[in-house]
Amino acid sequence: MRSKLAAIGLPGWLILMGALTAIGPLSIDMYLPAFPAIASSLGAHSSEVERTLAAYLLGMASAQLIYGPLADRFGRKPPLYGALALYILASAGCALAPNVEFLTACRVLQAMGGAAGMVIPRAVVRNHYSTHDAARALSMLMLIMGIVPILAPVLGAYILSWMGWRGIFVTITLCGIALLWTLSKVMVES
Repeated sequence: MRSKLAAIGLPGWLILMGALTAIGPLSIDMYLPAFPAIASSLGAHSSEVERTLAAYLLGMASAQLIYGPLADRFGRKPPLYGALALYILASAGCALAPNVEFLTACRVLQAMGGAAGMVIPRAVVRNHYSTHDAARALSMLMLIMGIVPILAPVLGAYILSWMGWRGIFVTITLCGIALLWTLSKVMVES
């Protein structure tokens, strides 16, 4: 018997969930090639720039604890709206950072917004599909989480050579805006 996923292809909401899942790894890995440029531009030591990555991971880990209960209490969409708004504002803050301390603070906030993309899409999939089809959809999300860290540094290096390190965060900001718009058009509350 064919699964629902195979029968109907990939629904738009599932593609959106995949994109939301990708923002965490994208934000972690896309700016890695820019570490030397960030240090030079902000007059910071390389270890200070490396701390922005640790700060991001700390923000990501801590925020994941809150999104599950928020999504259960208020539904899936409202926490995603708030999280994406935070992600967009923090990403723009990263692009405009005047010093490494400001960049570090914005990275924590960016991670706290992006963490929703690690938690809520799994709940949405479980709400839409039975066990077998949910396993297929969740495996697609895991595939995305595996591919994005491979491709993100390459994309980041390309953007770095074309637009500088701030361009990486501008690109991330634009991705967040696109996701927020798509969320409002494609996703229905599960």
